[in-house]
Amino acid sequence: MSPSIIKLLLVEDNDVDAHLTRDILAEWSIEQFDITHVTRLSEAFAHLARDRYDAILLDLSLPDAYGLPTLKQVQATSPTIPIIVLSGVSDQALSLQAVQQGAQDYLVKGQGHPELLARSIRYAIERKRAEERMTYLAQYDQLTGLVNRTLFRDRLVQAMARSKRLQRPLGLMLLDLDRFKAVNDTMGHDVGDLLLKAVADRLKLCVREVDTVARMGGDEFTIILEGCAADQDITVVAQRITESLREPFELGSHRPAIGVSIGITVYPSDDHDIDDLLKHADAAMYRAKQKGGCTFQFHISDAKPQSPLVS
Repeated sequence: MSPSIIKLLLVEDNDVDAHLTRDILAEWSIEQFDITHVTRLSEAFAHLARDRYDAILLDLSLPDAYGLPTLKQVQATSPTIPIIVLSGVSDQALSLQAVQQGAQDYLVKGQGHPELLARSIRYAIERKRAEERMTYLAQYDQLTGLVNRTLFRDRLVQAMARSKRLQRPLGLMLLDLDRFKAVNDTMGHDVGDLLLKAVADRLKLCVREVDTVARMGGDEFTIILEGCAADQDITVVAQRITESLREPFELGSHRPAIGVSIGITVYPSDDHDIDDLLKHADAAMYRAKQKGGCTFQFHISDAKPQSPLVS
């Protein structure tokens, strides 16, 4: 079996140190290293913009960057790529700071045998993958792949800030599937899970990429619609969703037919905090349920009459 190839970006302005790093890795036989060498941070950014790398070997003393800010700049540009700092000095305080600020490892140039550097690179890649996986699990629903409740709240906070700054309305939808319990009871939970995945796919097709679709749990979903010109824009999306989910699903031998009840509130017309906005959307959703489902309702403010756009 041929050894795996690991693609590295070596950011090092000292040619002697760069050759030494190449020579050390060339002695390692378990993996092969495809090394791209640059001498300036600006060159590194150019390569990172157009090529994919498995890891970055970074000197913190460059002609156009110096010290820990160098690490921060690379992280900001390529947050998913593991970084190993290669330094000319053994500095315990600096090495600890580098790791605390996101570097996967801190090594002194030229010290140790090939196994030390090769193992550090391999472990850095695996640790970064584990970090990315943990971040994903913490922010996304494992069944549907949609944003989960935690990340949804973060995105809603940011969207509300943008809405006020840009003076553009924001639509918040709370969706609850109609007749979902009957699918679980009659067709089984496996079919129910397949249905939730299919619903998630249809919801994503009903909105723009800039919008957020989240699963709050069970058969409850939320959607953040940014940059709406008027309530009518939100109405169009709500109609599209109700029509889409009204169509039967084909899940193997099963063809479950469901619907969706949607509650909607519009920020900053409804100028409250996140929890109150969700309560208002929830109350509107229950009014949609009371109308028989497969429809949507807007939140009715105490300060103004019911919107003529209510379905």
